[in-house]
Amino acid sequence: MMRRRDFLAATAAGIASPATAAPNLGRTLMYVAALPNKLLTFDEIEQKVVDQVTLPTGVGRILVLSNDRKKVFISTWPRCGFDIVDRATNKVVNTFKLDLDDNTRRMWLRGFAVDPQDRFIYAIVNTRNKLVDRFDIEMPKFVVIDQALQKIVKTFEYPKEELHSFSGFGGLKVSPDGKYLYQFRDKILIFDTTDFKLVQKIELARPAEFGEMQDVSVTIGDDPYDKPGMVTAIFNSVDPIIHHKVFGIAQINLVDRSFDFTPVGPAINFMTGLKLTPDRKTGYLVAYRDQLGNRHTEFWVFDMATKKLLTSVEFPGPTQIRFTLSGNGKDIYIYGGAPMMDIYDAGTLKLKKTLDLNADTSSFMLVVPPSVNPA
Repeated sequence: MMRRRDFLAATAAGIASPATAAPNLGRTLMYVAALPNKLLTFDEIEQKVVDQVTLPTGVGRILVLSNDRKKVFISTWPRCGFDIVDRATNKVVNTFKLDLDDNTRRMWLRGFAVDPQDRFIYAIVNTRNKLVDRFDIEMPKFVVIDQALQKIVKTFEYPKEELHSFSGFGGLKVSPDGKYLYQFRDKILIFDTTDFKLVQKIELARPAEFGEMQDVSVTIGDDPYDKPGMVTAIFNSVDPIIHHKVFGIAQINLVDRSFDFTPVGPAINFMTGLKLTPDRKTGYLVAYRDQLGNRHTEFWVFDMATKKLLTSVEFPGPTQIRFTLSGNGKDIYIYGGAPMMDIYDAGTLKLKKTLDLNADTSSFMLVVPPSVNPA
């Protein structure tokens, strides 16, 4: 019997690319990685996949838009690879792996960020070295990857006072001037990119029962409508008196390292990252209440001026769910590991249509509206 992933690979190989012309950068394009090793380009106006490219190093996991907005950086699994795709031609212009071909060194990274010149990739990695008689698992370390040289050029120790097995969790962002690297986990840690020394720590309380396996308390993503140099995100915290879990909206200025946290209400099981409309007046996310067979999945809509929850509406969300907002702010896309994608009206929160992407997705969607395209 043919395995499902082999069937998908064979099917993908037999299907011609949906389009041969270069993608139209004058409209909103959405990029998502899919099995077995594809990058799909989704056109918001046509509401269909208009192009696809094969990723040489494996399954795409994390997508980051370059600072010149001309390329998409993609980290891949299982060989800790990077593929860089030119958006104008939709062709891979650089590809390399960090793992050794003889399998004596394997790396894991759970996030990365690119410096303002798009040359260096910053990441926190765990490394597994295969020795003669055992495997040696290293604690997380900072690495600086020169994508032109296709290799790690610098390695730095993670601060001992913050070091544990899960230190690599959490999103990474680089300040616009390239001086600081932000890590968003149970607290916000700010590092100098010259020596990766910890220069500032924004504390967020965490429940003691989690021990060393800490909650990722600030949920971030690549939102095209965040103000330049700003991160708007959902945070979770615990008050120090009665240990009541709350969530709120955080706004972090990456330039001057200032921040503002506005509590909103009691925390629940899970919330996705927050997505903003083009005018930044409204924010959307998906929240889960309860678990397993009792789980309730809801859209939450926020007034960003007052940081108030405007409405919540339950919908039949899939078990594995990813969420994003369209470039024009009018549609909500719900997708996951399956080939199907549901499109909801952002105004009414009603289902409009369901699309078949003809591939299981393996990453979050990267939304690039025309306003952030290169001139």
